[in-house]
Amino acid sequence: MLYINSALAEEASGMQGVVDQVGDIIESASDKAGNFLSGLPMLTTRLLMAALAIFIGCIVIRVGRRMVASVVKMRGQKSMKSAAQLSTVRSLVTSIFNYIMYFIIITVTLSIFNVNVSSLLAVAGVGGIAISFGAQTLIKDIISGIFIWIEGSISVGDIVRINDLAGTVETIAIRTTAVRDYNGNLYVIPNGDIRTLTNMSRGYKRAIVDVRCPYDVEQAKIVEMLDDEMEKAGKEVPGLMEKPEVMSILSFEPDCVLVRIAAQCPVGENWRIERELRTRVKARFDAEGIEMPHYQRPVVK
Repeated sequence: MLYINSALAEEASGMQGVVDQVGDIIESASDKAGNFLSGLPMLTTRLLMAALAIFIGCIVIRVGRRMVASVVKMRGQKSMKSAAQLSTVRSLVTSIFNYIMYFIIITVTLSIFNVNVSSLLAVAGVGGIAISFGAQTLIKDIISGIFIWIEGSISVGDIVRINDLAGTVETIAIRTTAVRDYNGNLYVIPNGDIRTLTNMSRGYKRAIVDVRCPYDVEQAKIVEMLDDEMEKAGKEVPGLMEKPEVMSILSFEPDCVLVRIAAQCPVGENWRIERELRTRVKARFDAEGIEMPHYQRPVVK
């Protein structure tokens, strides 16, 4: 009987231990839930403050872009800069302003959540030394963009050829330059990769037309005929700055004599004027009864 009572006492003691453990677990969970619920208003407040900071930052960026455009325009009117130069300055200043604002927004948002920004900046400074070797391309692009801006070698709106890509400059940012070609394709070129640059928008252009002339017609007659036609073109074709020059014989080809015509014209008008001059040359050859050399495909029987 004593043994049974002892066993029952031990079993009751074990059950009491289990009950105590369950109670401790419930109490701990209750405390954690209470802490979470009590901290939930603070978390919600911080999320709302972060969203408000981001929203205000976006508004500042939008207003700042307009202010930059207005200030650049006013400064440009006082300094008598061209529209292309003003567009270039606006593009670069806007790019720098955007990067600064993004950094400020991120810093403010982290501060709202009690993240030690100064410690992150210190770590970033130490880590920057380690990753600087991997960021050499980025640094090179930024430095090249600054030199492009200072030297003024290209401006927004210029017709350029960069690394065998030809088109019109749309934007010049601190890191990249965007060029749209004649088919509408947009090329974004890192500034550090700009090696060979041809600017076709400075001063004037030349419309170049090469005329294939037959060997069996006296060359003096052809040159005189072309010179007479260019005299008329200089008066009738809009955009020509002067009478197109007939440069006589340029080279001797196997099936023709090549005569070149060159005309000075405004930037961007050279293609239209070249088409107009070719049309006039062909019509004059037909009127004079002179057949222009052309390739004839042999007939295989």
